[in-house]
Order: sequence, then C-alpha cells, then structure tokens
Amino acid sequence: MKAVRYRVALEEVPVDFFADPDGEWTYQALAEISGWELAQGVAVGALTAPFRGHPEGAAVVTLNARDRPYVVVVECPPRARADLHDADFGESFRAAG
Repeated sequence: MKAVRYRVALEEVPVDFFADPDGEWTYQALAEISGWELAQGVAVGALTAPFRGHPEGAAVVTLNARDRPYVVVVECPPRARADLHDADFGESFRAAG
C-alpha cells in the first residue's frame, strides 16, 4: 500500500465517508499504515475524484478531530480477481470459450 499524509482541511479533500475505498484492505490495516489506532476515532472514506495525483477510489483516513488537520491517502492493491481458467464452469462452457 502507498500512503501519503497531508496537513489540509478535510473540506479540501474530495472524500465520501459513506463509500468504501477500492482495493484490498481492512480498517485495521488502513489505521496502522496511517499511524493511528482505531481507538483514536479513525474515519475511513474514498476519494470521489483524483486528489494530488491519487486516483479516485483511493482510501482517505483521518481522525475524528477538528484540531488535527491531517488526512492520509492510501492507495490499496487491487482486489484479487478469480482466474477464469481455474473456475469450474463445466465442459460445455470450456468447449465454447
């Protein structure tokens, strides 16, 4: 995961805290890479537009505290995709494919 911390007002970041970030992640992993503990009141959302070179959908992690103007943008690795060649679709599908 690639993570960059910014000292900016949250209003400057195009983030939706009701959206899930793209990629493979857990709340715990995002909090750890951000340098915070979940118990500190971490909020996680997703970029709704590109931001400072980060793609739309990247994770945005921040503390639920107005006096701490930090956000961490985390680019998570893509979710693993099932390999269609290993999937069992039956002989008829394989012959037609």
